[in-house]
Amino acid sequence: MLNLYACQIGQTARRLLRPGACGQILAGFSRAAYFVTEQAELFWLASENAPMHLRGLRIAGPFPKLVAGENFLIEGERIKIAPDLQVDFGDASTWAVSTIPAEAALEIDQIPARVKSIFPTSFDLSQASGFGRLIPKILSLPAGQLDDEAEIDPVLALAWLGIYEIAKACLLRDMPGLLQGANALVGLGEGLTPSGDDFLGGLLFCVNTIQRLYPGFVKLDSSEQALFIESAKQRTHLISFTLLKDLTNGQAVEPLHELIHSVLSDQSPESIRPASCLTQIGHSTGWDLLTGALTGLLLTFRSPDSIDSSAISPTQDIYA
Repeated sequence: MLNLYACQIGQTARRLLRPGACGQILAGFSRAAYFVTEQAELFWLASENAPMHLRGLRIAGPFPKLVAGENFLIEGERIKIAPDLQVDFGDASTWAVSTIPAEAALEIDQIPARVKSIFPTSFDLSQASGFGRLIPKILSLPAGQLDDEAEIDPVLALAWLGIYEIAKACLLRDMPGLLQGANALVGLGEGLTPSGDDFLGGLLFCVNTIQRLYPGFVKLDSSEQALFIESAKQRTHLISFTLLKDLTNGQAVEPLHELIHSVLSDQSPESIRPASCLTQIGHSTGWDLLTGALTGLLLTFRSPDSIDSSAISPTQDIYA
């Protein structure tokens, strides 16, 4: 019997791993494995240095090879996998989300300057992957400008059509327009968490955080958002859908919490630097989350009565 030990467990994962719970491994990778319970709830094991999430468990030591389709059963505070492997989480510390206190939030009109100072300096955009390569275009929009260099990558060119509409909706604080633009990105991209879904997760996490901290500044209707999320269920993978739904409910991977906390609160600017590890997540997941969050922050740049939408209209050759 191979015994492994979890050193940290997310609050949601601890709730799910009750004695008697069972299910299967959904997908296994070199540094992570995703599990689904009989109630279609998701949790995962990850390597010791992986960023935390409410559904995650960090495993101390070498990560085991886990294969999709293997069964698991919770006995006490152990995950029994097949006959010869178990993961003990009894002594694991519990990780929970730390939200921004309302009294620590910046004034809304201070946020644009903070965004402008953080994004060009804290992230090496020359190393951007996925939708992160669109960050310069997004940053050009609040000034009424548009980087009109054509996208060669066909996925990026298609994504920009939707992202541009979402960014414009954010500048206008047009929440129905935001959800309409978001439809085009669901499931766009490759893998278990397509770039389009990760972008939307970062976007909606940011928008909902702003809505909570600054009541009345924007109004993203909760029922319309719920309908949008439910419609995504049939258009993407279970893993991606679960993460997207979590993000709309304020449950993100730890570095994204750190990033948005640093941007919106009165923390010192130096505290943003550890959050740059967000971009190290996955092949492009971290960059896609970052790009979505940046787009959501455009809400703070313009008021509905001060923007001339024609000034940021795209030209045909952008999509050539």
